[in-house]
Amino acid sequence: MHLRNIILVILVLILIIACNKKEPIQLQFQPVFKGKKIACDDSFSVKESQWQINALSFYVSKLKINQQKLHVNGLDADTDVSLLGGVCRQSMNWIVNIEDEIKVGGNLSFELAVPFELNHKNPLTAPFPLNQPDMFWAWQLGHKFIRLDMANQTIQGEDWSFHLGSTGCDSASVMRAPKKPCKQPNRFNFNIENFNPDKPIYIHLDRVFNHLPLVNDNNCMGSITSPGCQVIYANLAKNDLFNQRL
Repeated sequence: MHLRNIILVILVLILIIACNKKEPIQLQFQPVFKGKKIACDDSFSVKESQWQINALSFYVSKLKINQQKLHVNGLDADTDVSLLGGVCRQSMNWIVNIEDEIKVGGNLSFELAVPFELNHKNPLTAPFPLNQPDMFWAWQLGHKFIRLDMANQTIQGEDWSFHLGSTGCDSASVMRAPKKPCKQPNRFNFNIENFNPDKPIYIHLDRVFNHLPLVNDNNCMGSITSPGCQVIYANLAKNDLFNQRL
């Protein structure tokens, strides 16, 4: 076979492979407040104060459709975990790329957490997205599963934060990973029925702190004994933080 024919065959094979390669399905997440889409520069009212988001980041893992595991690709080097959001006025990611075909009408489920076997690894050597320093406490506690920092624009200095992660983790020191699951894993599972991959997944921020006055004393940094955390954990357990309805 002449060299020209060999090159032609190779080019044809490349074209066939390229045509058969499927584009990933993009699951888009979108923050909302009381049914209205919001971004970092938007203000929203809680009681008598105006607020803005400074940071909103969260991990999702164990993505499944009808109990079948979905395969994540794209930005995530660790295919079991995806990091959404980010710090305002920096880069933000609201997309999870899925390799599998997803039909309309299935049941999408995922966990707002980092799996235990990945949660307590060294962030200095971990692949993205587990190497984000602002989403890590220490080896003993592991990662923050969600970080929400909000600024009060009406009352200076009266800002509010919610950082969720595992607590009650036993190890020799804060610089050592626990060998068994933490007493309070603080992992929350969510289900979206009749899921449509062509529509965004809304995260309803007002439902995070529903029935909770937003003051410094009610900041939640994961402690199960904190009154603020107790209210928030009860809100998250309702399974209505994520859905596709405004």
